[in-house]
Amino acid sequence: MTLTEALSQLAVETPTDAIAESAFAAARTMTLDALACALAGWDAPGVAEVVEQMRDWGGAEEASLLVRGWRLPAPNAAFSNSAMIHALDYDDVHIPGSLHITSVVVPAILAAGEMADAGGRQALEAIILGVEVAGRLAIARRNVATHAHAWHWLPTSVFGGFGAVAAAARLLGLSIEQCANAMGLNYAQTSGNRQALHDRTLTKRLQPGFAARSALWAAALAARGITGPRGALDGEGNIFRVYHGAEPPALEEVMAERPQWEIERVSVKRHTSCGSCHPPLHAAERLREEEALSPHEIDRVEIFGHREGGFVSKPFELGDDPQVSAQFSVRYCVAYALLRGRQRLEDWTDEAIRADEEVADLARAIEFVDVPDDVPEPLTPPADFSPYTTKWQGVIVHTTDGRRLMRAECPARVFAPAAVSEAEVVAKFRQCAQFSRLCDDDATDGLVACLAALTTDRPLRETMRPWWSLTR
Repeated sequence: MTLTEALSQLAVETPTDAIAESAFAAARTMTLDALACALAGWDAPGVAEVVEQMRDWGGAEEASLLVRGWRLPAPNAAFSNSAMIHALDYDDVHIPGSLHITSVVVPAILAAGEMADAGGRQALEAIILGVEVAGRLAIARRNVATHAHAWHWLPTSVFGGFGAVAAAARLLGLSIEQCANAMGLNYAQTSGNRQALHDRTLTKRLQPGFAARSALWAAALAARGITGPRGALDGEGNIFRVYHGAEPPALEEVMAERPQWEIERVSVKRHTSCGSCHPPLHAAERLREEEALSPHEIDRVEIFGHREGGFVSKPFELGDDPQVSAQFSVRYCVAYALLRGRQRLEDWTDEAIRADEEVADLARAIEFVDVPDDVPEPLTPPADFSPYTTKWQGVIVHTTDGRRLMRAECPARVFAPAAVSEAEVVAKFRQCAQFSRLCDDDATDGLVACLAALTTDRPLRETMRPWWSLTR
């Protein structure tokens, strides 16, 4: 059995009663989080242009756009909905595999579920299994990727699409053989790299959408009998060899039983910025709050645990897309936290970032230093977390009266799956709804309540109906 066939069997034949209720609970929470991000990002830079282009192209009215309600061909609806979810880089992260995952799998399932007239619980099953496939592959990739060029590929785009294929195949009733073909067809379209992050462009927020779109193309073509390479994951020209210069993992390694489902290890983000910025950003927030630090007390600021010139540690410049520049600048994130405190979405628009010269000036003045001797010993990494996730990152503030204030955080603690409760996700949802300017408190309550039906057999089409008319 090839790896594509084994993962296809996992996706298509796993019985419902083999999926833990804790996985269903996690899937519902992460779907709520993804939809919160869509509310916040529905009119972010680049999103309106994407959905207008999709509407101009027209086509079969198979699936609905979130917020606007227009009906489009399924791949185009998934692409557009993904752009909304990922636009603010506020969507989740799967730390073991370094993936943004619901921004790929959830849009694919919204489209496929509508086409298949699936129930909410069926949709959650598909999300769970899609995340499982993508997570297992991404962890395997991390374990085998040793060549420097491997890190220029974007795991979300390269491996997220296989999860979306698995999820869509389950909802659309594909056989194991058809699902394996779809995975091969997906591999033929797979791409995605980090250059958009280096150049601070809007393309970054579209790359999960390309993966979701390609996955639905692959599933539809496989359903019509188009064959795909079964060796996509372990054949002569397999994805690990081509993209990462490494031999593929053993089937037994990828398919080994796990103590929990990968959906249960997906983490909610608390800030609309790259996950690589989060540990120093959290440290800066703590320092400001715990020390009651006032902006006028700051003399100079240092960041440790990041190297100068990395993709989030370049010199801060506004550029053509200030929001993207701020999201991917650890200097800007730390400067904002020290001067403004807890993040407010309205401060992270292009217009607000251009206007806040004080934060920009401090960001440009921040320096990088070596990890100081007085940080704690590294933590023991959780299972399947990379060792780097337990290394401390943080900030040092030198005050005008001569004090040295330091706080440290590490990715394993910031992104621990249980670090954010379901109640906090609901609070994040309300924050995003308020920022969207689309719904009042009562309407927001209704949107949250309707998602409770995802755990039932109520048709997904009915459950999601309120989401398709928010601008009307």
